[in-house]
Amino acid sequence: MSDEKNVNTPGSSDESQEPAGQPESQTGAPSGQSGQPQPAQPASVPAAVPAAVPVSAAVTKAELKAAKAKSKADAKLAKVREKEAQIQAKAEARVREKEAQIQAKAAKSKKAEPAAEKPAKPETASAVPASAAATVPASDAKPGHDAAPGAQAKPADPEADDSAAGAPTPAAGTASSPEPGSGGPIGTPGPAGPAPEENTAAPVPETSDSTPTSPAGEQPKKRSEAAAAAGAVSADTPVPGAQEPSKTTIAHATPAATRNPRDSKESGEQGAATGAPAEAPKSQESPKAARRREKLERARAAAARDAEHSSTRRKTGAVLLSLTAVLASGGLVAAGSLLAPAPDTTTLPAAVTSLPAGDALSVCASTPQLLKGVDGTDPQFAPGAKEISSNLRSVVVSDLAKRIPGSTFSALGGSSKQTLTERLDDAEASESRSADDQGLTGRSSKISTVNNADGKQIFEVQPLGELPSIGSTLRSYQAKDGDLAGLAAASCQVPASTWRFTGLQTTTGSTSVLHLANPTSTAAQVAVDLRGPEGPIDTSTLQNVVIAPGEQRAIVLGGYAQNLSAVAATVTSTGGKVTGYVQQAALRGLTPSGVDLVAGNASASNTQVIPGVWIDNKNNSAKLSKDDKSLVPQLHVAAAGAQGAGYKVKVLGASGEVAASFEQNLAASSNAVSVLNLDQLAGGYYTLVVEADAPVTASVKMVRGADPKDASDTAWAVSSNPLAGNQVMPLSANGTGKFVIAATDVDSSIDAVVVAKDGTLQKTQKLSIKAGQSLVFDPRETTEDAQAVVFSSDANAYIGQVILGSDQSIGWAAMPAANAGREGIVVNVGG
Repeated sequence: MSDEKNVNTPGSSDESQEPAGQPESQTGAPSGQSGQPQPAQPASVPAAVPAAVPVSAAVTKAELKAAKAKSKADAKLAKVREKEAQIQAKAEARVREKEAQIQAKAAKSKKAEPAAEKPAKPETASAVPASAAATVPASDAKPGHDAAPGAQAKPADPEADDSAAGAPTPAAGTASSPEPGSGGPIGTPGPAGPAPEENTAAPVPETSDSTPTSPAGEQPKKRSEAAAAAGAVSADTPVPGAQEPSKTTIAHATPAATRNPRDSKESGEQGAATGAPAEAPKSQESPKAARRREKLERARAAAARDAEHSSTRRKTGAVLLSLTAVLASGGLVAAGSLLAPAPDTTTLPAAVTSLPAGDALSVCASTPQLLKGVDGTDPQFAPGAKEISSNLRSVVVSDLAKRIPGSTFSALGGSSKQTLTERLDDAEASESRSADDQGLTGRSSKISTVNNADGKQIFEVQPLGELPSIGSTLRSYQAKDGDLAGLAAASCQVPASTWRFTGLQTTTGSTSVLHLANPTSTAAQVAVDLRGPEGPIDTSTLQNVVIAPGEQRAIVLGGYAQNLSAVAATVTSTGGKVTGYVQQAALRGLTPSGVDLVAGNASASNTQVIPGVWIDNKNNSAKLSKDDKSLVPQLHVAAAGAQGAGYKVKVLGASGEVAASFEQNLAASSNAVSVLNLDQLAGGYYTLVVEADAPVTASVKMVRGADPKDASDTAWAVSSNPLAGNQVMPLSANGTGKFVIAATDVDSSIDAVVVAKDGTLQKTQKLSIKAGQSLVFDPRETTEDAQAVVFSSDANAYIGQVILGSDQSIGWAAMPAANAGREGIVVNVGG
């Protein structure tokens, strides 16, 4: 194809598009340049397909897209040129207006000063042509500078000044232009003067909103008035800006794009060398006038620099836009000649798409067993007692239409599924209902207690109305004999990627076994990190523990952290999410010293809240700890980072904060665990709040017993998350459970609904808790056969269940997490 020329003007448009293969030329000049032709900017663009060659529909679409792209590029180029012209014109107009104002003020101020002596004019001045004489004002001729002795000064001609002020203005880009305030044309080349340097730059439009340039060459009104005012000044009075005629002449004879002070200076020197009158010394002027003259010169220099760079910017922008249009059109035509137009690849912002809720899944701990065999990640277990009561108690709550969702128990891996409540048809379950068939609204529930389900169990609940259903399960264990005598309880857990445990012990006689399970369909790669009282513990061999889908692993922590009274563990999983808990037991010689299922802490943070702390009376504590100082209630605080953490402890009771004389400077070292005894507290139920200056986790060891010769029991209350939405928690099937509820920062109102054994929901009870208060709620005060409680709160409230059994046993269970069903996923729409 032939070459294309595409030169747009600020006022031009791209409505006319010549067909491919035909040259086009536009030579329109920018407005305000008096018909000066715009230099052509040819751009050779090879056409993709000759005009005579037939093309397919795909090629036609591609050509249309190319033409549209070219039109948009030309339009943008025209707008850029027009905007540049307007900006340049406004800048020059402001500079000219400022010059006129400064010169007028200077002239006005000089009238008040004493008139200087008129220098004698050289006799040779009469031989100078009129055009050359007009170049140098009479005020610049001074005695002693090429002036003939005895010459008389020639008075100024007012009529000549007036006629000069009204003379036509030369077109932009010519060799001369008037100097505002000079009283006449400046820079008219004389017979002996050098020719002005040719301007090769593109003409710069000098139009503006305030001082437009007349196309007929008429002087603008403001500049004419300024010139007339300056010409009316006496020839004796020096005018700022007229002291160096050669510089002023050259500056105005050159277009703005090529004007700079260095060229002006050189031109002035050339004028002196060719016989022009030498520059007269500057007359004495006031400091105020000098400052104004300097300000005027700075303004001129700034305008020159701006004009010089403006031309370059305009040319560069035009070239870039032209190349963009050429490349876009050429690429589209070439691609269209070979392939069909590509689909739109616009990428929309990523958003989280909410999916209908799936079955809610949680994993229940297995029945505690005695550790037998080798240590490591595959230990052997054996029953630790003959009389064992191990139960799983579950509760599911209906929707407002009294539809009870389906629920099941199954062994880890999906085998041995046991139905608790019948599953509804999926189509019926997906319907959202707020009333039953009779139009009545209400709720009902179903309580299920399963015995002898020793292994890990998966509890699943069906969603209703595409929303997660309310339901949870609690494991409770009690043994009256054997090495694992005592009481333990644990809520079934929702899988997660991170688990933190505080309050583990590996001292002589103590065993801590970390149980991990992967209920997902994706393999999990697990890393276990341990910290002790002195800092991190080497667990390099536990950084890549792989757990297959439906499998479990048990890790004996004593094999890595030996004989430590305080250990914290962090479990991180990549791939499939896992569940975790720690089975912990102790012996004092041959006497059982407690068994527990330690739950995971809330996420590490600067504030940890531990609800449900039970303290035995001081008489029992004193007897039990007489021979073993570790058999006292303790607070364990683990720093989650290398910077360590300083912390303070608040104890909340039924009447508010309880006074406690703890040490003032409590701290946990870098990645270490700190231990604080709580034996100064009186017997009762409490909530502990740990406030630290860095992220920490915290747990409280509770001890119950009266005689060191008899068995005692321990339980760990861990930091918990606040209540969220509607959550239900079963009561332990072993022992007597009570709920400890606390509000930390603000008052909280709790709605508690007790669920009876037959599934009926009792009347809602309103529990008001003030900030800093911790109270005890006993469901059996509502009904003797209470089996569970449904909680809902309007503000942050923390709940833990304390379980007291016979034979000096104690257990603790955290509030189960609210069912989430299937989580939302991120979906990218587009290419």
